Amino acid sequence: VSRNTVAGPRRQGGAVMILVAVGIAALILCAALALDLGHTFLNKTRLQNTVVAAALPAAKALDNTGDTTLATAEAMQAFASNAAAAGNSELNASYAGGSGDIQVTVEYSATLPPFTPGSAIGPYVRVRATGFVLPAWLANIGGITEKTVSATAVAGPRTLTVGSTVCNVAPMMVCGQPGASPLWGYQLNSPQV
Repeated sequence: VSRNTVAGPRRQGGAVMILVAVGIAALILCAALALDLGHTFLNKTRLQNTVVAAALPAAKALDNTGDTTLATAEAMQAFASNAAAAGNSELNASYAGGSGDIQVTVEYSATLPPFTPGSAIGPYVRVRATGFVLPAWLANIGGITEKTVSATAVAGPRTLTVGSTVCNVAPMMVCGQPGASPLWGYQLNSPQV
């Protein structure tokens, strides 16, 4: 038996090291993907909840007053309140009271669907938040340094049937009865997460 035909443990040791290195790199990239995507989806959900919470009071203000300036102010105030709520520290830091990276726009449309921005009286309101930049942690290994998320919510009146007792603006909850506990356990003007 010649010495060249028998592969001893020393010759195979180099191949095993390469396989282990490739396996560790793959595990690190999978962990990066899981960690960074989880972080992104969590903050995307927080941003979506915040724009929904902004669209609803804007639609209600527009329905009650017909004033888009007041409705826009309601949307911006609700967005700021919810961005500053507990658990939304990254969102709040990025929004920075309207002077940060996140841009919030409020638009009005007379039709739905399609939502066609430009109506001076609504009745449909769309709140859009763009530019929420999130840092990548372990995904930097794969060359991804940041992720940007955005969210949109539309609210407005719904068509009512005769005899319906549902408030004109929906979709989050049904309004309570006058004189009863009308807020269903929620506190007025406080963020609801």
